[in-house]
Amino acid sequence: MSIVLLLQIGQAMGVGGMLLAVRGVAGGLLAGHGSDDVSRAAVSALVVMALALVNSTLNIVGLTHQSILRVGIERDAVEAVTSATARTDLLEFEEPGFHDRVRLALAAAQVHAPNLPFTVMTVTRTALTLVTVVIALIAMAWWLLPLLLVAALPSIRVALLQQRAHFDLQRRLTENQRTAGYLTQLLTGRDEAKELRAFGLGRTFFDRLTACYDRTLEAEVAFRRRFLWKEIRARLAGHAVAAAAVGGLLLAAVTGVVDAPTALTALGGLLVGVQQGIMITSVLRASGDSLRYLRELRRFTAEVTGPPAPPMATRRSFGILTARNLSFAYPGAARPAVDGVSLDLRPGEVVALVGENGSGKTTLTKLLTGLYSPGSGTLLVDGVPAMAAELRALSTVLFQDYLRYKLSVAENIALGDPAFLGDRGRLLEAARRAGAARIVADLPDGYDTRLGAEFTGGTDLSLGQWQRIALARAFFRQAPFVVLDEPTAAMDARAEADLFARMRELFAERAVLLISHRFSSVRSADRIHVLRRGRVVEAGTHDELMAADGIYAESFRLQAAAYLDEPVPRPPSARPA
Repeated sequence: MSIVLLLQIGQAMGVGGMLLAVRGVAGGLLAGHGSDDVSRAAVSALVVMALALVNSTLNIVGLTHQSILRVGIERDAVEAVTSATARTDLLEFEEPGFHDRVRLALAAAQVHAPNLPFTVMTVTRTALTLVTVVIALIAMAWWLLPLLLVAALPSIRVALLQQRAHFDLQRRLTENQRTAGYLTQLLTGRDEAKELRAFGLGRTFFDRLTACYDRTLEAEVAFRRRFLWKEIRARLAGHAVAAAAVGGLLLAAVTGVVDAPTALTALGGLLVGVQQGIMITSVLRASGDSLRYLRELRRFTAEVTGPPAPPMATRRSFGILTARNLSFAYPGAARPAVDGVSLDLRPGEVVALVGENGSGKTTLTKLLTGLYSPGSGTLLVDGVPAMAAELRALSTVLFQDYLRYKLSVAENIALGDPAFLGDRGRLLEAARRAGAARIVADLPDGYDTRLGAEFTGGTDLSLGQWQRIALARAFFRQAPFVVLDEPTAAMDARAEADLFARMRELFAERAVLLISHRFSSVRSADRIHVLRRGRVVEAGTHDELMAADGIYAESFRLQAAAYLDEPVPRPPSARPA
C-alpha cells in the first residue's frame, strides 16, 4: 500500500513540474530567436519529456502493484465474510434478511473493498495534482484559485447527494438480485438441467429472470434520470465559471497584466485543474457507495477476529443423552416445531422417530445434535447440561438432504472428521462398512476420482451411490451418537434390507436415532416415538404400539396393505361405533 501511495505522490508532483517546465518552453520560444532563448526552450522541452517518461513509468509500476494489492485485499475481505458466516448461528439462515446482509457483505468484499484503496489513492493523486497546479498558479496568477474552487463546487454537491441515494437503491434491490442469481443457477446448473428440460421450464424461468432484470433496469433508469439534469446543470455552472476565468486570463494577457508565457501556462494549468476537479467528483460518487458497502461489511464481521475456531475433538463415548421438555419455534412460526419432547438415548440402542411430514422430526435431531439451541427444556449428557459444541462433538448426522461435495471420493468420505483427512485405513474401513467400497472399485481413479461430471476428469454417481458415500462419511466420524435421516431413501430394496439387517452390528456401541417413513425399517428399533405437530403422541416398541392400535398401528397397516394388496383399513376414527 505504501509503495502505491508513494507512486501516486510522484505522479502528482510530476504534473506540477511539467507545468512549470512548459512555461519555460513557452517563454523561450516567445522571447525571441537568440541562441540563449532557444537553448532555454530546448532544455525545458527535454525536462517536460523526461518528466512525462517518469510519470508514464510510475503509472505502469503503480498499476502492477495495484493489481497485486487488489487480490490480497479481496482475499482478506472474503475470508472475513465467510468466517463470520461460518460462526453465525444456524437459525439465522432461516431469516431472509440475513441472506440480504450476506449478499451486501460479499459485494463489499469482492468489489468495493478491493476498489476502495485505489479510489482513495486516485483521490489522493488528484488532490495532490490539484495542489501542485495551485502552487504553479500561485506563482503565475493567484486570483484564478477562487474561480477554480467555485467551478468545482456544484459537481461536488451533486456527487455527495447521489452517494446515499444510490446505496439505498442497491439495498432495496438486494432480494431481487438474489432472486436473479438463483434463477441464473437454475438455468445454467448441471443438476437442474434435466428437470428443466423434462418439464419444459426453461422459458418460464428465463421470463422470470428477465423480469428481475427489468425491475433492476427500471429502478436504475429512474435513479439516473433523477440525477441526470442535476449533474448537467452542475457541470454547466462549473464550466461557465471556468470560461469566465479563461476570459479574465486572456484579458489580463492582452492588457499586459501578465506576460504571454505565463498566460499560456496558467491557461493550461486552469484546464488541468478543472479536469481534476471533475475527476474528484466522479471518484467521490463511486467512493460513496464503497464506503457504505464497507460499513455493511464491518457490521457483518464486527465480532469476528479470525477464521472459525476448529471444532471440538470428536467425543468417543457417553452413557446417556437425555432430552427433557424440549421446545423450539422458528422465527415467525405460528406454533412450535418441537413442543415439550422428552426422550433418552443410550449407546447400543436404536431409537426411531416416525411421523408425517412437518411433524418436527428433523428439527428435533438438530436440537439433539447441537445445531439449534432449544427455546426451552434441557439437554443432558450423563446428567450434566450440555453445550451445543459438546453435542456436536459426540454426534454424526446423515441428513436426508446430505451434501454431494464435488471433490474426490476420499475427501467426500473423510470430511466426516477433517482432523483425520489423511487416515487411509480409517477411510477404507468406513467405505467397507457403508457398502461403498464396491462402488469405488469401479471408478476410474478409485478413491482419488473427482466427483462431479462438470469438472475435468470428473464422474458422477447415481443417487443410491451418493447415499452410500454419505453413509461412509457418517461411519468415518466414529462418533458415539449417530443420526440417520432417511438413510436409504435412494437405495434399492436389497441394499436397504442389508443395511437394516446389519444396523446393530455396523453401529455397535453407538446410540442410533433413526428417522424413516418406512415402517419395515423401524419395527426392530428398541423404542419408537411417534411425533405429531411437534409433540410425542405415542412411544414404545413396535409390538406395544401395534397393541395400542393408535396412529402408529394405523400407519403401519396402511403401508402393509399397499405391499400385500389388501384393502386399506379405515382409521379408528372412521369405524362405526
